[in-house]
Formats: sequence, structure tokens, C-alpha cells
Amino acid sequence: MKTQTSVISALVLLFPIYSYGADAVKMKAPQEKTISSENGRFVFGQISDFRSDQFMLDTKTGRLWTIVLKKSKNPDGTDAPGDGFRVLEPIFYNNIDDSLSLDPK
Repeated sequence: MKTQTSVISALVLLFPIYSYGADAVKMKAPQEKTISSENGRFVFGQISDFRSDQFMLDTKTGRLWTIVLKKSKNPDGTDAPGDGFRVLEPIFYNNIDDSLSLDPK
């Protein structure tokens, strides 16, 4: 029992020394999450570090598009080789009456 108590006591005393010598955590500056523009009508923005979170906003109408990857198709309808190409796809807003629209209401 004495041995177990002394081992626990030694670990309790040594743990703060180990944590004191640990490297500091590197903080990343917060990313600007607001998509806005002073003079431009169409603004591209990204809300995270992922490429799938890229958007285009029409600051006049409020319409919003997301950038998606579309696969190329062969004339026979099969997928063409390659990654495809990026296109803008509109995002629909869900209104109070459960209808969908391109313009926010």
C-alpha cells in the first residue's frame, strides 16, 4: 500500500513539471466570415477552410450561389475522364409559406 501511495504521489508531483515544459498551443487568427462589399455587386466568399464552402453573393438582390463541381459527360451520357468543371448553382431560400424562391423574403 505504501508503494502504491508513493507512486501516485510521485506522479502527482511530476505531472506539473511535464505540463510546464510542453510547447505552447499555436492559435490561428479567426477567419473573416462576412461576405460583403463596399462597391462591388457580386462578391465571392468562403466561410471555412474547405473549398466546398465557396459562395457568390449578389449584394443588390440577395441571391446566393454556391460553387459546385459538375462532371463532364460524353455524348453517350457516360462520365468523361477528369475531375469536371466548376459552376455556380443557385441556392433557394425557404419562405415562411414553405415555398422556394431565389430571392430572400
